[in-house]
Amino acid sequence: MKKSYIFIFFILFLTNCTFGLNIKVRLLSTYSPQKVIVSAISGKYNLLCDNNKLTTVELNTGNALTLSYLNGKIVVEQGVTLIGTYSTVEFLGAKYNNVFSLHIDGLPQDRMYEDELRVSIGKGELILINTIGLEKYVAGVVQSEVYGSSDDVEFFKIQAIAARTYCLANIHKHIKEGCNLCDGVHCQSYKGRCTKGDILRATYETFSDVIVDSNNKLISPAYHSNSGGMTEAASQIWLHDIPYLQSKEDSFSINARNAKWEKIIPQKMWIDYFVKHYGDKYGRSGACQDSILNYKQPVRIAKWVIDGDTILSKNIREHFKLRSAFFSVTPHGDNVHLSGKGYGHGVGLSQEGAIEMVKKGYSCIDILQFYFNNVKILKYTEIIDL
Repeated sequence: MKKSYIFIFFILFLTNCTFGLNIKVRLLSTYSPQKVIVSAISGKYNLLCDNNKLTTVELNTGNALTLSYLNGKIVVEQGVTLIGTYSTVEFLGAKYNNVFSLHIDGLPQDRMYEDELRVSIGKGELILINTIGLEKYVAGVVQSEVYGSSDDVEFFKIQAIAARTYCLANIHKHIKEGCNLCDGVHCQSYKGRCTKGDILRATYETFSDVIVDSNNKLISPAYHSNSGGMTEAASQIWLHDIPYLQSKEDSFSINARNAKWEKIIPQKMWIDYFVKHYGDKYGRSGACQDSILNYKQPVRIAKWVIDGDTILSKNIREHFKLRSAFFSVTPHGDNVHLSGKGYGHGVGLSQEGAIEMVKKGYSCIDILQFYFNNVKILKYTEIIDL
């Protein structure tokens, strides 16, 4: 019973804690929806169609409206009744705790969202934009991105701070499209309303916290699944040196689930890749073939230098769809055997390393300052003029 009361408290807090700071997030951005069913889960919504309020139609709890794209317009229907045809349709919350759901064909299950929705016309599709309080969005991102990888509030705090920082650092990323962010991995995965009490608690306990560098500028909080025992410098992956994203040893990641991997690749396929990109000297009778069949990475090596050629390990990773660019190579009959470490690009925070640090008693701030060099945790109100 006590846990239920705490859960309700966090919901009530996040419902009322936006203090005017809302963001606009494009929903279902990878689906190109032609038709969407909008249902009210709680509260009530007034409809604003082409900037005019419809006095005869409301969206109440348990009711739904169908919006369809047709000839550059939005057709709005309630059941079999045609409401009208418009260029924009807005769902404006008229009560406390307004929650709606979206259903489209191809979506594994309906998604629930809080606050308000605007629907407009794109190039042959409906554009759905959710206006939502920042903290509710942060909680939704954490649930979408990492729920199931840990059940510890301290780990959720790390992700909440990182998600909030990313959002504010990229607040203008989609401004030309009429929103701040999209809901895909291009920005941050956001699949709707957070329903997990521990994540809501972590968001509440880190309210307005962000990560800043030594100049009090918001950082870009890169993260990945597992570093394999050594993180990578941003300069080696994105060719841009970032002081807070440097390579460092990471013993916390070496015993986690994604710390090691193996892959077998046909030797001909392996050799053909190098011949195609770097020349015949890597072929069957080439002088450099042995170098690509016997390659050791005791530490992360972003650039292989062989006979004057600079070979980017990240390109090899992308071509062969490897878990990481941190691997060694040995011949094995007609194949090559790749023995790899880690999962992801390796830059910034290792999520599995962070989980291990939490288990060992480190705080969320300790962990963030371990993976990001010379950073501080501040309230965004201290550095941003809202």
